[in-house]
Amino acid sequence: MRFRWWRATVLTAVAVLALVYLAGLTRLGEAEAEQLHAVPVLAADPTAELAAMRTSAPVGGDDPQAALDAALADPATAAELVAAVPTAASGELGAALAALYDAGGGLDPLEVNDFFTGLGEEQTAWLAVLYPSAIAEMPGAPFHARMAANQIVLEATTAASTAYASPDRPWTGDAERPPREELQRLIGSGRQFLYLDPYNNAGDGSWIEVVGDLDTAANVAVLVPGGSAVLSSENFDLYYHRAKSFVDASDGELAIVVWAAASWPSGWVEESWASWSQVAAESLASFTFDLRNQIGDRPLTLMGHSYGGAVIGYAETYDLEADQVLHIASAGMGNDVYSPEDYSEPCRTRYSITAPGDPISYVQGMPYVPLLGHGADPDDFPGVQTLATGSLSDAPGAVDDYGRSLADQGIAGKTIEGVHSHSEVFYPEGDAWNNILQVLLGGDPQLADEQPVPNDACS
Repeated sequence: MRFRWWRATVLTAVAVLALVYLAGLTRLGEAEAEQLHAVPVLAADPTAELAAMRTSAPVGGDDPQAALDAALADPATAAELVAAVPTAASGELGAALAALYDAGGGLDPLEVNDFFTGLGEEQTAWLAVLYPSAIAEMPGAPFHARMAANQIVLEATTAASTAYASPDRPWTGDAERPPREELQRLIGSGRQFLYLDPYNNAGDGSWIEVVGDLDTAANVAVLVPGGSAVLSSENFDLYYHRAKSFVDASDGELAIVVWAAASWPSGWVEESWASWSQVAAESLASFTFDLRNQIGDRPLTLMGHSYGGAVIGYAETYDLEADQVLHIASAGMGNDVYSPEDYSEPCRTRYSITAPGDPISYVQGMPYVPLLGHGADPDDFPGVQTLATGSLSDAPGAVDDYGRSLADQGIAGKTIEGVHSHSEVFYPEGDAWNNILQVLLGGDPQLADEQPVPNDACS
């Protein structure tokens, strides 16, 4: 009798692990089942049809920017536009947009971009206003159009968050909820989103954000955050400020895309399962082709922090676009990745930075278990160049990645090591931060004293 409690506990734990494992397999199956569709081709000039769309829309005029401004000034108008769905009722252009929208991202982003290029910049700008829900999340749609569409989506979603979703009750008749705080503070902030889904991740949201000017920056990077990368988490703003610290220091030479456009794990248990990173990695790899197509041949760095390192690592098992890869306190090189030959491009330039005593080191390099763990230790991986972490800045006014004074915390100039080093590598003007910046700008970072063995196949 005395062992029954323990047996029940063990059986429950095994059942939970089995369910999580099966959920991981399901997530992978869903990703693998996605098929590409053909991108429509317009046979006729869509100018007249687009004019008719504008006439029936709640915003008008001859200037798409003025129409966008009008939509952003009135949440009701924004909501009406967000609710609009393209259909074949308007003609060939409407049917083509409906086909693109219904494909749900299962399209070649380069072909989608060609479709919009054929329409022209002004026509595309109008479609972003008239059908923001369709354009905002469409891989391949021009980035300026997606950012404009997401402004309208943000306005409408923020207003909608003040309503009660349940049936009317006596106490809700004249009441309003406060708007979702993480959305409300974005209104008028100037932050730019290529994707913004407040409802993904069980209502906690997901996003792709541009920090800096993608049009003019000489160097571009993609930053994949660590765990709990959802709109409702402090990580949403934290990774924006981390990216912004590098962009601000680059004097216009750098733009960073913060990529968190997938279901995201939270906590050590979920983050240890590989299925999350594997599904995210496939989407990330596809995004890099869209990004490369729209930025041209400018140097492109793919970097991931913590769990984000597992995502970029597994993404390298697919074809992707990146000139170099940077693992920042990374969980690993990707599930079942233990050799450069496991990657589609074994000789791509790779860097890694992990401070001594960072707790991430306990999970780096775990032996292979299906769907568990994240592969090889980035700091020991053949051919990787490991960066020195050094010390935090001791300059007057030096701050951490929340903007808090290092001097007030008593850590100015301290060696970057230990539990807090997982974040300290991002503290502006520190040695680790500077070495990361040098990589992003194609400079000359300081390497650690000890380096992994070279990849002889690439010499």
